[in-house]
Amino acid sequence: MRVVYWARFPLAKARIIERLGSVTGCDFDVVDKLGPALVALPGAEALILFDAPVAEARQVVQALTAPGNTIRWMHFISAGREGFEAAGLPRGIVVSYAAGAVAATVAEHAMALMLALGRRIPEIAVQTHEHRWDRAIAARATSLEGQTLAIVGLGHIGQELARRARAFGMRVVAVTRSAKPNRDVDAVEGLDALHRVLGEADVVAIAIAMTEETHHLIDAAALAACRRGATIVNVARGSVVDQTALCDALRSGQIGGAGLDVTDPEPLPAHDPLWACPNVLVSPHFGGSGSKASVERIAAGVVDNLERLKAGQPLANVVDH
Repeated sequence: MRVVYWARFPLAKARIIERLGSVTGCDFDVVDKLGPALVALPGAEALILFDAPVAEARQVVQALTAPGNTIRWMHFISAGREGFEAAGLPRGIVVSYAAGAVAATVAEHAMALMLALGRRIPEIAVQTHEHRWDRAIAARATSLEGQTLAIVGLGHIGQELARRARAFGMRVVAVTRSAKPNRDVDAVEGLDALHRVLGEADVVAIAIAMTEETHHLIDAAALAACRRGATIVNVARGSVVDQTALCDALRSGQIGGAGLDVTDPEPLPAHDPLWACPNVLVSPHFGGSGSKASVERIAAGVVDNLERLKAGQPLANVVDH
């Protein structure tokens, strides 16, 4: 069996290659760019990949729907597949993904952003650089203990975040599409209760999947519904938040701070107004990186499904498309 691994990003690359090398009867091509990936597809049976921009995803889908295609399994290392879903995931090919593999790491990153904003870490860094001791900063610091966290979206990341937040003594509420009760949170509401829940929260963490329904879910009205001075943390997708409205809310003080691992667009242009907004931390979408445990889960998921495919067994974490 021949496998094409389109390694657009380095996340788990070395470990995936190592694990693929241990699979008997498997040959694989590792390519970093789209062109070589398309060239390698004919004759291969499996494609391992990250999500990609729509224009690139469309080229891959065209190749997979052309006469003579031999790919019968696609496995996404990334949790998101927005580019390929917009292009149209090809029918007749089993699609799976690394469900929850990096959720714990992303949740940890969300906690880091909350803590950094509350404990005034950016200001501390400036004072340190300036060799300046100024305890006036203490009056602006806040603690997560006793605060209410509203998590928008309670998938793998949301649940991991809820567990960590509770360990910090936070009350945790969630807003989900299903409103299904969950033991990791104190209360769960449907999306129709979003504005009411936002008004209860000291911190709002966004971990919901990007769909047509959730595009700009956090808009000017949602931000206005937040408790004044609330903190916003986004580890989902940049387009879930209306960034223009967020900038306005930050400048007015309606939102007291924002920690963003995702933006719209990415990379965030140097001239984007978001950079100049007060009390903002922007990390370059690396919330899922840095964990050996996550890397092992990603690589194990690839190999497990490959072995299942070879044995004719049902695959894990299959996407309904």
